[in-house]
Amino acid sequence: MHFAHLPAGYVTSKLFLKKFEKRKVTAKAFIRWGMFGAIAPDLDFIYYLIDHGRQHHHQYYTHFPVVWVVLLLLSLLALLFDFNRGQATALAFIFAFNGLIHTLLDTIVGYVLIFAPFADMDEPFTLAHYFPWDAGFLELFLILWAMYLWKKDQILGMFSKMGSSLDMIE
Repeated sequence: MHFAHLPAGYVTSKLFLKKFEKRKVTAKAFIRWGMFGAIAPDLDFIYYLIDHGRQHHHQYYTHFPVVWVVLLLLSLLALLFDFNRGQATALAFIFAFNGLIHTLLDTIVGYVLIFAPFADMDEPFTLAHYFPWDAGFLELFLILWAMYLWKKDQILGMFSKMGSSLDMIE
């Protein structure tokens, strides 16, 4: 996946935003931290540049799903015990959740060491063999979905100015 990690982070952040309305978190901060979490596993490119690409960047710990599952469980635990309903726990949750989504999306289009570091797998795991379409379609779908959510109010406002959408069909 080359282009859709940020849009996927935006989509999941927008979808979870309503769940965190009662917390002291701004929408802008929530979405920014969610989008940062969506690209955080790719920060391993720093190591990739240091070792001159001797191994694929999905072999670094930032692409291990267990890292993101542990971070997600810790953030859920923090949410459970956050009686002040502060924003830090909500931001930690969306960051970790989108990091996990990143690794899951990478299994659809490429290879990920799904059980690392606990199992030394000879062949990394991929779901790419089970999808009957090119991964570009998934990326395009996520990009279009994010664009729709971003401009949703303007799109709906445009249709309301034109009349009901049923009038346009007839």
